[in-house]
Amino acid sequence: MKNFDYIRDLGLDELYRFCSAAEDNQVCDPEISAINSRRALEYIVRALYEMKNLPIGERTSLFELVDGEPFREFIGDDRVMMAVHYVRKVGNVGAHIGTVSKKESFFCLLNIYNVVAAMLIKLRVMQSVAPFDKTLIPGSLQAPVIMPKAVKVVEAPEQMVKAADKEVLESTKPVEALPIDISEAETRRLYIDLMLKEAGWQILDTEGLVQASRACVEVELQGMPNAHGVGYADYVLFGSNGKPLAVVEAKRTSADPIKGRHQAELYADCLEARYGVRPVIYYTNGFQTFVIDGLGYPPRKLYSFHTEQDLERMLQKRGRRDIGDFSVNDNITDRHYQKMAIKAVCEHFNRKHRRALLVMATGTGKTRVAISLVDVLKRNDWVKNVLFLADRTSLVKQAHKNFVKLLPNETTCVLNEGGEERDMNARITFSTYQTMINMVDTDEKPFSVGRFDLIIIDEAHRSIFGKFGAIFHYFDAMLVGLTATPRDEVDRSTYDIFEMEQGSPNYAYELQDAVADGYLVNYTGFKRGTVILKEGIKYSSLSAEEREQLELVWEYEESKELVNYKGSKDYKGSKDYKGSKDYKDSKDLKDLKTLEDFPALKVAEEEEPYGKPHYVRDISNNEIFSYIYNIATIDAVLQDLMENGLKVQSGERIGKSIVFAYNHRHAQMVVERFGVLYPEYGSDFCVLIDNYVTYAQDLIDRFEKRDADPQIAVSVDMLDTGIDVPDVLNLVFFKPVKSKIKFMQMIGRGTRLSENIFGDGKDKECFYIFDWCRNFEYFEKNPNGKMAKESISLTERIFGLRADIAFHLQHQKYQEDEYCREFHNELKGILKEQVMALSDSHISVRSKWEEVSHFKNEDNWLSLSEVDVHTLKSDVAPLLPKNTMEPTAKMFDALMLAIELSFVDDEVNADKKIAQVKSVAEILVEKKATLPQVQAKMATLKEVLSVVAWENVSLSWLEKVRKDLRELMQFLVGDKGKKFVIDIHDVITDDGEAEGVQMRVSYKQRIIDFLANNRNLPVLKKIYNLEQLSIDDINELERILWEELGSKEDYAVHTQGMLCGGNVAAFIRSLIGVDRREALEKFSDFLTDSELNAEQEDFLNTIVQYVCENGDITKEIVVNESPFDERLVLFASHMIPLGRYIDNIHNVITPQGYTSA
Repeated sequence: MKNFDYIRDLGLDELYRFCSAAEDNQVCDPEISAINSRRALEYIVRALYEMKNLPIGERTSLFELVDGEPFREFIGDDRVMMAVHYVRKVGNVGAHIGTVSKKESFFCLLNIYNVVAAMLIKLRVMQSVAPFDKTLIPGSLQAPVIMPKAVKVVEAPEQMVKAADKEVLESTKPVEALPIDISEAETRRLYIDLMLKEAGWQILDTEGLVQASRACVEVELQGMPNAHGVGYADYVLFGSNGKPLAVVEAKRTSADPIKGRHQAELYADCLEARYGVRPVIYYTNGFQTFVIDGLGYPPRKLYSFHTEQDLERMLQKRGRRDIGDFSVNDNITDRHYQKMAIKAVCEHFNRKHRRALLVMATGTGKTRVAISLVDVLKRNDWVKNVLFLADRTSLVKQAHKNFVKLLPNETTCVLNEGGEERDMNARITFSTYQTMINMVDTDEKPFSVGRFDLIIIDEAHRSIFGKFGAIFHYFDAMLVGLTATPRDEVDRSTYDIFEMEQGSPNYAYELQDAVADGYLVNYTGFKRGTVILKEGIKYSSLSAEEREQLELVWEYEESKELVNYKGSKDYKGSKDYKGSKDYKDSKDLKDLKTLEDFPALKVAEEEEPYGKPHYVRDISNNEIFSYIYNIATIDAVLQDLMENGLKVQSGERIGKSIVFAYNHRHAQMVVERFGVLYPEYGSDFCVLIDNYVTYAQDLIDRFEKRDADPQIAVSVDMLDTGIDVPDVLNLVFFKPVKSKIKFMQMIGRGTRLSENIFGDGKDKECFYIFDWCRNFEYFEKNPNGKMAKESISLTERIFGLRADIAFHLQHQKYQEDEYCREFHNELKGILKEQVMALSDSHISVRSKWEEVSHFKNEDNWLSLSEVDVHTLKSDVAPLLPKNTMEPTAKMFDALMLAIELSFVDDEVNADKKIAQVKSVAEILVEKKATLPQVQAKMATLKEVLSVVAWENVSLSWLEKVRKDLRELMQFLVGDKGKKFVIDIHDVITDDGEAEGVQMRVSYKQRIIDFLANNRNLPVLKKIYNLEQLSIDDINELERILWEELGSKEDYAVHTQGMLCGGNVAAFIRSLIGVDRREALEKFSDFLTDSELNAEQEDFLNTIVQYVCENGDITKEIVVNESPFDERLVLFASHMIPLGRYIDNIHNVITPQGYTSA
């Protein structure tokens, strides 16, 4: 007799074969037992899907099936779901790793017994089952039974189909679970064992036994500082040579893991004394794990354990020296700032930091710096395996291309979502963030935590770490972030992630530096605009012909009956609404859902031929090119580009240009209109490049070629970042941009140098920006742009509302009401089910493992605290899988749940939401009453429109409204994709000029204009090149400033309070700066002979920068003023040469015998 005999007696032969094999092999072959437990689970799950008539894809995994809503709703019990996932995970270990212990196979068998029994009872195949009897498990002499590899259910067993009717299959009543009593110690072991098995460790069952390449438990150690001199390490991980690689000290899940740190260090001392090697130290409570690697780094948090190979490499690293060879291959990076950036990172790593951040302007060679850094670190034996991450496939491919070209001897691999063959052991791996998150945030991970020594993050900023943080939680690697965002505009959280002080990256080389040094070119911006882009289309200003064009728009809007979720008709007609932000926001078509959204004008009856009022309205400016496309505006923009843009080939051909468009349809129209306006250029001259275009990369490659079509690229997002086309001369901003980071990246498309672009010896010196959407004006008023808010999904919002309601329903007055008490239990049941579905193998979950595990415990739901609710909303809700099914129904759920929350929480006002629900009901009654589904719920709809119902509102009635009406929301989705093309006359405005007004030119402006027009004046070139001035040079400058451009009094007023005011040459130098390269070259011998470090080189750059800004510098300033005084210690051994250098900078503009003014 065996535990699963009852399944055989029920005639479920196939299911019995799997369950019986699991029981037969539990003792003698734990792996086979676990595999068959998993097969039994897969069989009954697939059978359930068949009974529900739900299709199963050919490649659908067991995880997808059990994580699917149909299965989770059917189970409805968190304990059973925990059992399901345990069986699945241990079965996977048995199938893929083959290291399942007898203890794990026993719990696996116990869990599958309870899962199968619970499901069969709910399906009414049987009424009850006896508790599991472990004494019935066959002994070790039982021969193993090997079962088929695949599980496929073509038809559900007849016994199950007959017993379960539709009511049972659709019931959300939870299954009845048999309890599994596991102690706290066993629970902790299960978590730790799971992580060890993920890392490929085979855990021995026998305590005290030591074997090579195994995770050994309760290992006796001699030399502990206690009365017996003996201790027992929870786990010791041994290498293939029989020596310990790591020791693990485990504390209670409720304890802080740091309590085990010293004990783990003592165990390491004992192991080192016995084996001659100090192991890596882990200390953990099961949820939080920390590592001390012996390389000198402080303890750091991990989300899994290292593999045997990872640990062997970690021990090998202990013999490495500090990075000492800073030499850089000039074929990769030959510019001074690139070398300084590399040196700064290396020295930062030498100081036992693991994260570095570089701020480098677009076009200054961030990728080349990354390549050189990898080359230097590899040459110093600091890294072997590297991961390069970017946010788009095109950027990944571009980086891969450059690495292959410049490091040809390294093996590389580009990861993608397809099934192409990849070298997963390549030394340098390239991936998008999305591809990598899909690989690590899953049950079966292709990479270990220690697979990569270095991760390079392209364009590192907050959103990357928020959305894809699991990648950086999982991999135990050094990080180098690259960003083009100016150092003062990088958000604080990014600096925190890289463990930096705000505004202090390891190295910064920004746009103004690169322009000043001649490595990038600056832009000339033109503030363009049109009347329609600024003001929209005013009905009163239209001609009769133009009004006729808009008739289709007005007829369409008048016929639409979409729902506006923002408010009722009464609200829309009120004065309060007319002056509110909602009114302004409603002009954004994304929020327009009904006729009431449009601020309509009524034409007098006598103006209409049939004496009938007619619906018309003004068109707001932000509807242009999102809803209504005006041909005349597009034509004006294209004609302005072709007439005023920078041209090549002796002015005969417009230079390479990028037009940044609103959306795909807008971009299409720009290309179409160019073809109409300029047919002589052919179809390839102006092309669309965006994600809708097949083989878009090929078009980009062609765009990069000089004197070849396309010459104009119209793009939606795709060309905003990451492309390298030095020949770009014109950028057309035909869309508004709110992100400062993105704006700077878009400008970066034009900053690169381009030799001979205008002919032999005529290089690119600037590029043009035509701004049609007031972006410059926006960033002048909002220097930091608009910070993107962390978006909260509908799933998270609903989860949070249910948590809030459940919390308030715990109050005694609600618990005494039968309905409220049941509703309270129902809400918690839904919340628990969502939490139980979270997989412990996902790194995103593991980052909040303790919080998730807390709420997987049934007891912790009995009485939620405010802190619990906050944790559920802030820590757990973001981990929930996003379900995009039934979006309209879920929007209504959120609406009604918010109203329900107001019923139990007096601090919540839901008046506007109630108005929205009434608006929904009104539209359904007036416009959709012919639909049978609406007819079926007409009584509820009429109640919603009744004043009496809202005066006597109850929680049960609100929940009834939610359930009755949610499915009707699908009928309120209209044709939001309708677009209209019109051709209304438009007038260009040039906001860079003030017509008809003669502006007085200030003294400073006269000086600036003079300097700009006389750059080759010998005295100015001397100042710029740090050459010695004579008394005659000073006299000439005083003549220019005090006589030609103004008076000595003008000069005195303008320079009052300036450091440089007393010396006209210093004043001029504060305006034109100095040749930075020349300044550094003058110090080059000092740099080479003394081997200055990166911080000292940066100090010298600070001096040069100070001179450019202030005109002069002295030793007194360096000794006494910030930012020099605190850093002067860097030159403790080089004070005399440094003083001479500063004196030289001062003296070249102060000739002997000169007296300051």
